[in-house]
Amino acid sequence: MTLSRRVAVTAAASVAAMSFFAGQAIATTGNATGTFYYTDALGGNQQVVNPELGTCKLVSVLGTSVSNQTDATVVLYTDTSCALLANPVSPGSTVTFVFKSYRFI
Repeated sequence: MTLSRRVAVTAAASVAAMSFFAGQAIATTGNATGTFYYTDALGGNQQVVNPELGTCKLVSVLGTSVSNQTDATVVLYTDTSCALLANPVSPGSTVTFVFKSYRFI
């Protein structure tokens, strides 16, 4: 394969991959319907109405338990970048878990 052909094939593959991932990002935008409740380490009760899908959100004080009363799954994370030790919580479920961030999917 010539160099120019390899460059063209690589470029086409890159564009296809970017289009796929951009489509995935678009597919997860919007909002869940319902209310996400959580308790923080200070005993405060927090709530988020119709939370945004696909965005990593931080809690101001460590979260200790949640009640997911939305129509989407929320994933709880032990770090502030939605990357470590994920714990998915299905719609209608309640769980006790120490977390620093969350994302609705």
